[in-house]
Amino acid sequence: MKWLFPLLFVSATSCSDETLPLVTDCPTEQNYSTAFLNSDFYQGWQTLRRGKSPRQNCDIASPYFVTGVSKETAFELSTLYLDFCNDTPDINALNTSSIYQSEKLTHGIDYDEFKWVLDLALCNSPVEQYALGKMLHDGFITDQDTEKGIYFLSLAAHQNHIQAQFALSNALEGINEDVMAALWLDNANHLTGQALVGRKAN
Repeated sequence: MKWLFPLLFVSATSCSDETLPLVTDCPTEQNYSTAFLNSDFYQGWQTLRRGKSPRQNCDIASPYFVTGVSKETAFELSTLYLDFCNDTPDINALNTSSIYQSEKLTHGIDYDEFKWVLDLALCNSPVEQYALGKMLHDGFITDQDTEKGIYFLSLAAHQNHIQAQFALSNALEGINEDVMAALWLDNANHLTGQALVGRKAN
């Protein structure tokens, strides 16, 4: 799959350094298997997409993602979105996710999931930008590319994706950008604290 990246990044690198263009009809259902389009993950994603804000429909979408994890269908994407909706990490799911651990584990990542990450990352979706940034930074499935990894992690981090902010902080520390790393770490800890306070209030 590594050969896909030169083609994909032609479009990504032609954009401005600040943001990727928003694609209004994203994603299309072309080139995805019927099984993927009938999966619990995809049903949950469609539910989430109907919200006015990224997490608005998380309460009704999350059961689909939970089912996707338990049935092991679109496991990696279900884990990514379950984590996104929960604000705080689900350690059990994360420990068995190939994307989070940056190594091929039991469930792996199938073609539909990989294509989805690529497609949605270029559609300005923070969950997939985080996943692609992590894969590029760690060299999982792709050739390792620290610069592009940090680029996609920062796109997700600017959209308040908490895991992306933690990952971006670590990546920046790795290239001796300690001041920026500390700022992103503080921001991620602040958002995590807000999420915990919100849960206690409910």
